[in-house]
Amino acid sequence: MISAIEKTAIIVLIISSIPACGSTNKTDKDKVIVHQKKYEDSTGDCDSAYSSNCAQIKIEFPQVEYSQNQAVENRINKLIQGYLLQSLFDENPPESVEKLIDEFLREYETFKSDFPEAFQLWSLERTGKVRHNSDYIFSMELSEYSYLGGAHPNTYINFINYNLKSGEEIKLDDLFIDNFEKDLNRIAESEFRKLRELSDTADLGLAGFWFDDNRFHLNDNFLITDSSLIFYYNNYEITAYAFGPTELEISYLKIKDLIKSDGLLEAFLN
Repeated sequence: MISAIEKTAIIVLIISSIPACGSTNKTDKDKVIVHQKKYEDSTGDCDSAYSSNCAQIKIEFPQVEYSQNQAVENRINKLIQGYLLQSLFDENPPESVEKLIDEFLREYETFKSDFPEAFQLWSLERTGKVRHNSDYIFSMELSEYSYLGGAHPNTYINFINYNLKSGEEIKLDDLFIDNFEKDLNRIAESEFRKLRELSDTADLGLAGFWFDDNRFHLNDNFLITDSSLIFYYNNYEITAYAFGPTELEISYLKIKDLIKSDGLLEAFLN
């Protein structure tokens, strides 16, 4: 059988090269440069919107150049590759995006060979987006959409924030004063209840949410933006699939008393 890779060429596009947003008084060679790449392929009858015999895959992600620190550049690119190359079918990840695509389409063709009468749509999309890019903070959104049959597709979003000065992933402890957790959770719970249209006294468990000990708490899946922190709870993390994911935004103005005076978020308060 001719493989899907042989039948349909992989499209590899460098979409853009983007200098770091928010960088000032720096030469181009000093800035974080982002090359957005896109790979996609398909097999089966994918030309019709009504087809039930099609497998499609799209991988889109940033590659980073950072002349100020090669180790940081390598670390970020390695993290992105590790996310992209997770296999849906094997414990061992493919060695490249091309091999990931080949694996996905070959698995579909094997399925169709074993069950020729079955109608099946498969889809996999993995996307990396740069959400914040300044002199010292680099933040990404890594998302996945997959469907291999079943009641519904699976979706997942993970945020990553890097300190470009240290080369380390940013944790909440890096942003806030000591013993911040109680006050941050209290403020976040108020915003969560507004978002989910719950009263201040509504029982979270009875409302359909699965927090440990039936008490609200923030997770560590957060994104740094110019004006706020965004916390993201994926499907099934705190409630049933029917309720959908939860994206909780907390303005820096609401938590300014918790932010370290000499920390990474201080510039956003000015």
